Amino acid sequence: MIKYILCCCFWLHAQNIHAAPLQRILALTPHVCEMLYAIGASANIVGAVDYCNYPEAAKALPRVGNYQGINVEAAWRLKPDVAVVLSRSTKGVAALEALGVDIVVSNPSSFDGIFQSLLLLGTLTNHSQEAIELVSQQRLRLIAVQRKARTNLRVFYEVWHAPLIAAGGTSFINALIDDAGAINIFSQITLEAPRVNVEAVIRGKPDVIIIPGETHDLQARQLFWEKWLGKKHIHFVTVPADLMHRPGPRLIEGLEILQHLLKK
Repeated sequence: MIKYILCCCFWLHAQNIHAAPLQRILALTPHVCEMLYAIGASANIVGAVDYCNYPEAAKALPRVGNYQGINVEAAWRLKPDVAVVLSRSTKGVAALEALGVDIVVSNPSSFDGIFQSLLLLGTLTNHSQEAIELVSQQRLRLIAVQRKARTNLRVFYEVWHAPLIAAGGTSFINALIDDAGAINIFSQITLEAPRVNVEAVIRGKPDVIIIPGETHDLQARQLFWEKWLGKKHIHFVTVPADLMHRPGPRLIEGLEILQHLLKK
C-alpha cells in the first residue's frame, strides 16, 4: 500500500498539482465520475461528460462535453479548480489549462493504474482514508480471482463489429482476460483496440467469444460467428459493457463476472 501512496505523491508532483485538496472538480470521463462517488467525494464534482451515468445521482450533474471534446465556456462557468481527463489531447483540455484549471490525466490500463487513480483522487479531495480502504478491499478481491485455477481458454473479445475491433494487448480488457485465467488471442498486438478481420479471428482459434451486452445485437453476432467458426466448439459469453469498458471501481465486479462465465 505504501508503494501506491508514494506513486500518487510522485504523480501529483509530476503534473504540478498541489497536494492540498481541490474542492471543485470536473469529472471529464465516466470512470473518474464513478471513482469520486466511490470514495465519498461526490460533493466535489461540479461538472461531468456524457455517459457519466453511475451511480444514479450522477445523471443530475451538469454536462460540459463528451469523448470528442469539452465545451470550455460551459466548463469555465462552473469555476473548476481541476479537470480530470482521459487524455490531454481531448479538444478543449488545453484551453481549460490556459485558463488556470489544473489538469490530471486518468487513463488506467490495469488494476494498478486504477488503484493509483483512486488514491490520487482521494488526495485531491481530502478523502484519502476512504480511497485507501477501497483500494485495500479491491486488492483482496483481485487476489482472490487471480488465485483461482487458470482455464487456458482462448478468448476473442469483440469490442465492436463494424468495423471489427478486438481488445489488444495494451488494453485493460486484455489485463482482465489474463486476470480471469484465460488467453486473449490478440494479446500480442501492441494496440489498445486494433481493427482485425474474420480470417485473423479464425487463425486465433478461440474457444470463447465475448460480446459486450449493451452495444450489440447479440443474436446476430452469434449467428455471424457460428457461420465462420461452427456451432460445436465455440462458447459465447455476454458481459455488461459498463462493467468491462470503464477502468473504474466497478471493474473488479466485471472481472469476477467474467471469470464465473468462463468457468461455465
